[in-house]
Amino acid sequence: MTNSRFNIQDSISEKSSILNFEFSILNSREAGAGFTLIEVLISLTLLVIVLGAVYGSFFSVRRVLDRFDDVSVKYHEARTALDIMRREVEGALLKNAGGGQADTRVEIANSTAFVIKDRDVLGKSASEMSLTALSFRGSSVNALSYYVEEKDDKLILLKKEAPHGVRSGEYSTGVIEGIEGFSVETFFRDRWVRTWDTADTGKLPEVVRVSISFEDNGRTVKLTEYARPRVGGKL
Repeated sequence: MTNSRFNIQDSISEKSSILNFEFSILNSREAGAGFTLIEVLISLTLLVIVLGAVYGSFFSVRRVLDRFDDVSVKYHEARTALDIMRREVEGALLKNAGGGQADTRVEIANSTAFVIKDRDVLGKSASEMSLTALSFRGSSVNALSYYVEEKDDKLILLKKEAPHGVRSGEYSTGVIEGIEGFSVETFFRDRWVRTWDTADTGKLPEVVRVSISFEDNGRTVKLTEYARPRVGGKL
């Protein structure tokens, strides 16, 4: 009788131990369970939203910086070009202009001029300016010409330069691309005019106004420089 009682107790203890072991296994499975599919999808959606916002901000800032760089370069190029033209106009020379015929072909070749022509390209101001001037970089005399050409629906300001009287040394360079206009004017008889020719006037213009226009964030900006020939009249 006693033995059977012990056997029953042992059996109960055994079953209790097995149940406790199985319960501990279940608890460990629940504790180490992974994410559900819905949780993974929600996490991925949030990650995409965050990354999209980050990349959107990055590219927006990058576009602003690129536009700022382009516009800064345009301002620099325009100011540099206007400063060079101002110095060249200040060094303009005049010889054998108007008032008579040159005696020889040599004198014709050595004659100088200052000419402003009113032109337009694509309906935009595109003046031409030709002059002979002392080089501000040295003591040489150069024949200079500024003009505008169209390429791919954009205006480009170009410059031709050659030693005075030596056509074979002429070369062209680009001054500034993507402009909205280039105008050259001189003050004559109390108003600004866009044409001048020393062959008709026999003298250099008293003051010259040069302007370059370009686009900055949807608006047109015009930079202007004024210059007075300082060398004087006929040589």
